[in-house]
Amino acid sequence: MRLHSIDSLFRGTWKLYGERWAVLVEIVLLPALVTILGVVLVGLGSPFSTFGSLALFAGWVLFVFSSLPLVFSIQNGSGVDASYRATIGWFWSFVWLAILEILAVMGGMFMLIIPGIWLAIALSLMVYVFVIERRRGLDALRQSKDYMKGYWWAVAGRSILLGLLFIGATIVIEFPVALFFGKSAGSLASMVLVLFFMPYSAIYHYNIFTNLRELKPELGGAQTKDGTGFIKASAIVGLVAPILLIIATVMLIGFGIFHAASHMNSYAPVPIEYGGQIPPQQ
Repeated sequence: MRLHSIDSLFRGTWKLYGERWAVLVEIVLLPALVTILGVVLVGLGSPFSTFGSLALFAGWVLFVFSSLPLVFSIQNGSGVDASYRATIGWFWSFVWLAILEILAVMGGMFMLIIPGIWLAIALSLMVYVFVIERRRGLDALRQSKDYMKGYWWAVAGRSILLGLLFIGATIVIEFPVALFFGKSAGSLASMVLVLFFMPYSAIYHYNIFTNLRELKPELGGAQTKDGTGFIKASAIVGLVAPILLIIATVMLIGFGIFHAASHMNSYAPVPIEYGGQIPPQQ
């Protein structure tokens, strides 16, 4: 059994987007406004740049969280307020899930990159599992991986295609604006594009997820912890490897400073009172 065709996927996504875009865009409006504020403040320079950086970080956090009410609204057809109220209590559970995913992908990257790329795609549906199936932590990551089994290349190809379309749209919109009106204006234009693109992307991947659920109905009620071994191992590597890398870097820098100091001491000038000769041994 195959996933729906790419043409069918885009048509289905555009149809739902046309019906729901106003509500979905409003859901991600607050994160976009906070991020735009950060861009403006950073563009003003000191002393506003610090506040701009904080606003950019807050905007990023809000964007990450907004994926929950976004998916909830797509699934249930709910409005902005109802979607946020339904998902606000899931914030810390989702933070933990996001940390696990980041660590697992980082660990895969440390393991010769390819496992990291594989995990990045295999775990990419975890937000839909989290919201729609109410699974948490490693169970949500395992479920995403199990849905992706046998369809990794198909999903990766569809995700890459959407990403390339977004990059192309960014180049067409952001670069001319930045060229004529400055870098800050280009960044703002890019944020406006993200504001409208993010809901489309959420619907696009929601359709992929529902398609996989149709192809694998046996996973819907599955309650098992099997299949999390590699995810756990990769997350541990993702946690430990950067710490070891930092320790090794500090040790190498310290050794280099010590070696340089020792090298300089070996060529220290002979005190003048000895006339440039080696002083007698005591």
